Amino acid sequence: MITSFDSSIIKVVSFNLKRDASMGKKNKWNDRKDIAADIIKKSGASIIGVQELLPTMKNDFKNILNNQFTIIGEGRYGGSKPSNDEHSDIIFKNDKIEVIEHKTFWLSKKPEKQCSRGTLAVFPRICTVAEVLIKDTNQKIRVFNTHFDHISWIARKLGVRIILEYMNRFNNIEPMPTILMGDLNCKPDSKAAKILRYNLHNYKSIHLNDVYTRCDKNEMCNTFHNFKGIKDNRKQPIDYMFVSDDFEIEKTYISTEDYNGQYPSDHYPLVALLKLKPVMA
Repeated sequence: MITSFDSSIIKVVSFNLKRDASMGKKNKWNDRKDIAADIIKKSGASIIGVQELLPTMKNDFKNILNNQFTIIGEGRYGGSKPSNDEHSDIIFKNDKIEVIEHKTFWLSKKPEKQCSRGTLAVFPRICTVAEVLIKDTNQKIRVFNTHFDHISWIARKLGVRIILEYMNRFNNIEPMPTILMGDLNCKPDSKAAKILRYNLHNYKSIHLNDVYTRCDKNEMCNTFHNFKGIKDNRKQPIDYMFVSDDFEIEKTYISTEDYNGQYPSDHYPLVALLKLKPVMA
Protein backbone atom coordinates (compact mmCIF):
# COMPACT_ATOMS: atom_id res chain seq x y z
CA MET A 1 0.00 0.00 0.00
CA ILE A 2 1.09 3.61 -0.49
CA THR A 3 -0.59 5.13 2.54
CA SER A 4 1.14 7.37 5.07
CA PHE A 5 0.02 8.93 8.37
CA ASP A 6 3.08 10.96 9.47
CA SER A 7 2.01 14.61 9.06
CA SER A 8 5.64 15.78 8.78
CA ILE A 9 6.19 13.66 5.67
CA ILE A 10 5.49 15.00 2.21
CA LYS A 11 4.43 12.06 0.12
CA VAL A 12 5.09 12.50 -3.59
CA VAL A 13 4.03 10.10 -6.35
CA SER A 14 5.01 9.92 -10.03
CA PHE A 15 2.45 7.94 -11.98
CA ASN A 16 2.11 7.36 -15.73
CA LEU A 17 -1.60 6.68 -16.11
CA LYS A 18 -1.50 5.21 -19.65
CA ARG A 19 -3.87 6.72 -22.16
CA ASP A 20 -6.04 4.35 -24.21
CA ALA A 21 -4.28 2.78 -27.17
CA SER A 22 -6.12 3.22 -30.47
CA MET A 23 -6.17 -0.53 -31.16
CA GLY A 24 -6.44 -1.81 -27.61
CA LYS A 25 -9.63 -3.33 -26.26
CA LYS A 26 -8.29 -4.39 -22.89
CA ASN A 27 -7.39 -2.16 -19.97
CA LYS A 28 -9.43 0.78 -21.25
CA TRP A 29 -9.34 3.93 -19.17
CA ASN A 30 -13.05 3.72 -18.47
CA ASP A 31 -12.42 0.43 -16.65
CA ARG A 32 -9.44 1.81 -14.74
CA LYS A 33 -10.36 5.38 -13.85
CA ASP A 34 -12.07 4.62 -10.54
CA ILE A 35 -9.13 2.49 -9.39
CA ALA A 36 -6.61 5.16 -10.37
CA ALA A 37 -8.59 7.89 -8.61
CA ASP A 38 -9.05 5.70 -5.54
CA ILE A 39 -5.29 5.14 -5.34
CA ILE A 40 -4.73 8.90 -5.36
CA LYS A 41 -7.40 9.53 -2.72
CA LYS A 42 -6.21 6.78 -0.37
CA SER A 43 -2.47 7.19 -0.88
CA GLY A 44 -1.97 10.04 1.55
CA ALA A 45 0.08 11.79 -1.16
CA SER A 46 0.12 15.57 -1.21
CA ILE A 47 1.72 15.83 -4.66
CA ILE A 48 1.13 13.52 -7.62
CA GLY A 49 2.79 14.00 -11.00
CA VAL A 50 0.93 12.19 -13.78
CA GLN A 51 1.77 11.51 -17.39
CA GLU A 52 -0.35 10.58 -20.45
CA LEU A 53 -3.36 12.39 -19.02
CA LEU A 54 -5.78 13.21 -21.83
CA PRO A 55 -8.41 15.97 -21.40
CA THR A 56 -11.19 13.39 -21.04
CA MET A 57 -9.18 11.61 -18.35
CA LYS A 58 -8.56 14.93 -16.60
CA ASN A 59 -12.30 15.63 -16.57
CA ASP A 60 -12.94 12.18 -15.11
CA PHE A 61 -10.44 12.88 -12.33
CA LYS A 62 -12.03 16.25 -11.60
CA ASN A 63 -15.43 14.61 -11.26
CA ILE A 64 -14.21 11.70 -9.11
CA LEU A 65 -11.74 13.59 -6.92
CA ASN A 66 -14.19 16.45 -6.38
CA ASN A 67 -12.81 19.44 -4.49
CA GLN A 68 -10.20 17.48 -2.56
CA PHE A 69 -7.52 18.04 -5.21
CA THR A 70 -6.34 20.68 -7.67
CA ILE A 71 -5.05 19.57 -11.09
CA ILE A 72 -2.76 21.95 -12.97
CA GLY A 73 -1.08 21.78 -16.38
CA GLU A 74 -1.47 22.32 -20.10
CA GLY A 75 -1.55 19.82 -22.96
CA ARG A 76 1.41 19.27 -25.26
CA TYR A 77 -0.56 20.66 -28.21
CA GLY A 78 -1.69 23.68 -26.20
CA GLY A 79 -5.33 22.66 -26.49
CA SER A 80 -5.32 22.59 -30.30
CA LYS A 81 -5.91 18.82 -30.43
CA PRO A 82 -8.29 18.19 -27.53
CA SER A 83 -8.77 14.48 -28.21
CA ASN A 84 -5.02 13.80 -28.33
CA ASP A 85 -3.61 16.52 -26.08
CA GLU A 86 -1.57 14.63 -23.49
CA HIS A 87 -0.88 16.45 -20.22
CA SER A 88 1.95 16.03 -17.74
CA ASP A 89 -0.14 17.53 -14.97
CA ILE A 90 0.50 17.84 -11.26
CA ILE A 91 -2.22 17.01 -8.76
CA PHE A 92 -2.15 18.66 -5.33
CA LYS A 93 -4.15 17.78 -2.21
CA ASN A 94 -5.97 20.96 -1.26
CA ASP A 95 -5.81 20.61 2.51
CA LYS A 96 -2.01 20.22 2.33
CA ILE A 97 -0.92 22.35 -0.62
CA GLU A 98 -1.76 25.80 -1.96
CA VAL A 99 -0.82 26.46 -5.58
CA ILE A 100 0.79 29.88 -5.98
CA GLU A 101 1.53 29.80 -9.71
CA HIS A 102 2.28 27.37 -12.48
CA LYS A 103 3.23 27.10 -16.13
CA THR A 104 3.94 24.61 -18.90
CA PHE A 105 6.93 24.80 -21.23
CA TRP A 106 8.02 22.70 -24.18
CA LEU A 107 11.14 20.53 -24.32
CA SER A 108 12.48 22.07 -27.48
CA LYS A 109 14.91 24.77 -28.54
CA LYS A 110 11.94 27.17 -28.34
CA PRO A 111 10.41 26.11 -25.02
CA GLU A 112 7.87 28.95 -24.89
CA LYS A 113 6.46 28.00 -28.29
CA GLN A 114 3.40 25.80 -28.06
CA CYS A 115 3.60 22.45 -29.90
CA SER A 116 7.35 22.79 -30.54
CA ARG A 117 9.33 19.58 -30.33
CA GLY A 118 12.88 18.46 -29.68
CA THR A 119 15.25 17.00 -32.25
CA LEU A 120 13.84 13.75 -33.67
CA ALA A 121 11.08 13.72 -31.04
CA VAL A 122 7.99 11.86 -32.21
CA PHE A 123 5.65 14.22 -30.35
CA PRO A 124 5.92 17.59 -28.64
CA ARG A 125 7.05 17.00 -25.08
CA ILE A 126 6.33 19.24 -22.13
CA CYS A 127 7.18 19.98 -18.53
CA THR A 128 4.77 21.39 -15.97
CA VAL A 129 6.19 23.44 -13.10
CA ALA A 130 4.38 24.79 -10.05
CA GLU A 131 5.36 26.92 -7.09
CA VAL A 132 3.32 25.86 -4.09
CA LEU A 133 2.96 26.48 -0.38
CA ILE A 134 3.03 23.60 2.09
CA LYS A 135 0.34 24.65 4.52
CA ASP A 136 1.57 22.75 7.58
CA THR A 137 5.01 24.39 7.52
CA ASN A 138 4.32 27.58 5.55
CA GLN A 139 7.23 26.72 3.24
CA LYS A 140 7.31 27.15 -0.51
CA ILE A 141 8.63 24.51 -2.88
CA ARG A 142 8.89 24.15 -6.66
CA VAL A 143 7.67 21.01 -8.44
CA PHE A 144 8.49 19.91 -12.00
CA ASN A 145 6.75 17.03 -13.76
CA THR A 146 7.62 15.77 -17.24
CA HIS A 147 7.43 12.96 -19.81
CA PHE A 148 10.37 12.46 -22.18
CA ASP A 149 10.32 11.18 -25.73
CA HIS A 150 10.23 7.40 -26.09
CA ILE A 151 12.37 7.21 -29.25
CA SER A 152 14.99 9.95 -29.49
CA TRP A 153 17.83 9.99 -26.94
CA ILE A 154 18.79 13.36 -28.41
CA ALA A 155 15.35 14.73 -27.51
CA ARG A 156 15.61 13.28 -23.99
CA LYS A 157 19.00 14.90 -23.46
CA LEU A 158 17.63 18.20 -24.77
CA GLY A 159 14.71 17.82 -22.36
CA VAL A 160 17.11 17.59 -19.43
CA ARG A 161 18.97 20.66 -20.63
CA ILE A 162 15.80 22.74 -20.98
CA ILE A 163 14.48 21.74 -17.55
CA LEU A 164 17.81 22.57 -15.90
CA GLU A 165 17.83 25.96 -17.64
CA TYR A 166 14.39 26.73 -16.20
CA MET A 167 15.39 25.49 -12.74
CA ASN A 168 18.42 27.75 -12.76
CA ARG A 169 16.43 30.72 -14.02
CA PHE A 170 13.80 30.28 -11.31
CA ASN A 171 16.43 29.75 -8.60
CA ASN A 172 18.15 32.97 -9.60
CA ILE A 173 14.85 34.79 -9.05
CA GLU A 174 13.83 32.94 -5.87
CA PRO A 175 15.58 29.75 -4.70
CA MET A 176 13.20 27.04 -3.50
CA PRO A 177 13.37 23.38 -2.52
CA THR A 178 12.82 21.54 -5.79
CA ILE A 179 11.30 18.25 -6.93
CA LEU A 180 11.63 16.88 -10.46
CA MET A 181 9.73 13.76 -11.44
CA GLY A 182 8.37 11.98 -14.43
CA ASP A 183 8.54 9.20 -16.97
CA LEU A 184 11.94 9.76 -18.57
CA ASN A 185 11.61 6.79 -20.94
CA CYS A 186 15.21 5.78 -20.31
CA LYS A 187 17.22 3.53 -18.03
CA PRO A 188 19.49 4.70 -15.19
CA ASP A 189 22.67 4.38 -17.26
CA SER A 190 21.30 6.57 -20.07
CA LYS A 191 22.79 9.98 -20.79
CA ALA A 192 19.67 11.86 -19.72
CA ALA A 193 19.38 10.05 -16.37
CA LYS A 194 23.10 10.36 -15.64
CA ILE A 195 23.06 14.14 -16.10
CA LEU A 196 20.42 14.41 -13.38
CA ARG A 197 21.75 11.70 -11.07
CA TYR A 198 25.37 12.87 -11.10
CA ASN A 199 24.66 16.59 -11.60
CA LEU A 200 26.66 16.70 -14.82
CA HIS A 201 26.00 20.38 -15.50
CA ASN A 202 27.46 23.77 -14.66
CA TYR A 203 24.59 25.29 -12.68
CA LYS A 204 25.77 26.20 -9.19
CA SER A 205 22.18 26.79 -8.07
CA ILE A 206 21.19 23.17 -8.76
CA HIS A 207 22.13 19.98 -6.96
CA LEU A 208 19.73 17.07 -7.23
CA ASN A 209 19.55 13.71 -5.47
CA ASP A 210 18.04 10.54 -6.88
CA VAL A 211 15.29 9.21 -4.58
CA TYR A 212 16.20 5.65 -5.60
CA THR A 213 19.22 5.96 -3.29
CA ARG A 214 16.72 5.34 -0.47
CA CYS A 215 14.99 2.42 -2.13
CA ASP A 216 15.64 -1.06 -0.74
CA LYS A 217 17.77 -2.86 -3.32
CA ASN A 218 15.54 -5.90 -3.05
CA GLU A 219 12.58 -3.71 -4.00
CA MET A 220 14.19 -2.07 -7.04
CA CYS A 221 12.53 -3.28 -10.23
CA ASN A 222 10.93 -2.19 -13.46
CA THR A 223 8.29 0.55 -13.28
CA PHE A 224 6.84 -0.35 -16.70
CA HIS A 225 5.01 -3.69 -16.71
CA ASN A 226 2.58 -3.43 -19.65
CA PHE A 227 -0.43 -4.41 -17.50
CA LYS A 228 1.15 -7.80 -16.83
CA GLY A 229 2.10 -7.17 -13.22
CA ILE A 230 5.65 -8.34 -13.79
CA LYS A 231 8.07 -7.38 -11.01
CA ASP A 232 11.63 -8.21 -12.01
CA ASN A 233 14.56 -7.09 -9.85
CA ARG A 234 16.88 -7.61 -12.82
CA LYS A 235 15.04 -4.93 -14.80
CA GLN A 236 15.34 -1.19 -14.32
CA PRO A 237 12.87 1.65 -13.85
CA ILE A 238 12.07 4.33 -16.41
CA ASP A 239 10.18 6.57 -13.96
CA TYR A 240 12.23 8.87 -11.74
CA MET A 241 12.24 11.50 -9.03
CA PHE A 242 15.06 13.86 -8.10
CA VAL A 243 15.04 16.32 -5.21
CA SER A 244 17.24 19.20 -4.13
CA ASP A 245 19.46 19.08 -1.04
CA ASP A 246 16.67 20.79 0.95
CA PHE A 247 14.93 17.41 1.35
CA GLU A 248 15.66 14.37 3.43
CA ILE A 249 14.62 11.29 1.46
CA GLU A 250 12.99 9.17 4.13
CA LYS A 251 11.92 6.27 1.94
CA THR A 252 11.33 5.35 -1.70
CA TYR A 253 9.45 2.42 -3.17
CA ILE A 254 7.72 1.21 -6.30
CA SER A 255 4.10 0.38 -5.56
CA THR A 256 3.40 -2.94 -7.30
CA GLU A 257 0.00 -3.87 -5.85
CA ASP A 258 -2.82 -5.05 -8.01
CA TYR A 259 -6.47 -4.40 -7.21
CA ASN A 260 -8.38 -7.65 -7.42
CA GLY A 261 -6.15 -8.66 -10.30
CA GLN A 262 -6.49 -5.36 -12.13
CA TYR A 263 -3.82 -2.68 -12.57
CA PRO A 264 -4.64 1.03 -12.85
CA SER A 265 -1.90 1.54 -15.45
CA ASP A 266 0.90 -0.15 -17.37
CA HIS A 267 3.34 1.64 -15.05
CA TYR A 268 3.78 1.13 -11.32
CA PRO A 269 3.61 4.34 -9.27
CA LEU A 270 6.93 5.59 -7.90
CA VAL A 271 6.51 6.81 -4.32
CA ALA A 272 8.87 8.95 -2.24
CA LEU A 273 8.47 10.10 1.36
CA LEU A 274 10.26 13.42 1.77
CA LYS A 275 10.92 15.73 4.68
CA LEU A 276 12.13 19.30 4.37
CA LYS A 277 15.31 19.99 6.31
CA PRO A 278 15.11 22.78 8.90
CA VAL A 279 15.88 26.22 7.51
CA MET A 280 19.15 27.51 8.96
CA ALA A 281 18.90 30.98 10.51
